[in-house]
Amino acid sequence: MNRIITISREFGSGGREVGKRLADALHCAYYDSEIEASIAQNMDLDESYIARSVENGVLANIPLHFGRTIASTRLYKQQVDILVEKRKVLCQIAASSDCVIVGRAADVILAEQNPLKLFVYASMEHKLARCQRYEETSAASPKALEKEIRQVDARRARYHGMFSPIKWGDRANYHLCINTTGLEIKQLIPHLAGYAQAWFAMNGR
Repeated sequence: MNRIITISREFGSGGREVGKRLADALHCAYYDSEIEASIAQNMDLDESYIARSVENGVLANIPLHFGRTIASTRLYKQQVDILVEKRKVLCQIAASSDCVIVGRAADVILAEQNPLKLFVYASMEHKLARCQRYEETSAASPKALEKEIRQVDARRARYHGMFSPIKWGDRANYHLCINTTGLEIKQLIPHLAGYAQAWFAMNGR
């Protein structure tokens, strides 16, 4: 069984950087937006549409009464097909090699592969500062940015909940929770890599 690390993360906490640097340190594959690209190619759909569907939880937002119309039924089916394809792609990735996967509810979708599950979080002050430095955002003020951060995290929690009753962000559901507040992520990586290697060794991998 391959060594799989899944990273769930709050928006602005640096989870993507943690994932990329950790994959580099462990010399394994890294998957993020590549997942949507693969789904789009397999389904002959636009990659940006797939990304919006996955990140924004379009399926979860379709009202039940709306499902009675022909147009919405087609939309619902397409969204379900995207979720099915996403599960298929994630399972193929997990079977192909050791890897780090950021987001995409991979921690619950790949539960049978017994991945090392990490959750990255930070204080709101830190997330605001990081978003202003690194993230693409249209927020015009710190107040608007904080609102956007909360909305993104709410969508991620809702999307995660489509696959499992396990609560997104609940520390009891992860092997390690990482608070990046006030820390340089690159300085964390050697310690995280050591933890990951020890965890996999203890689990016979």
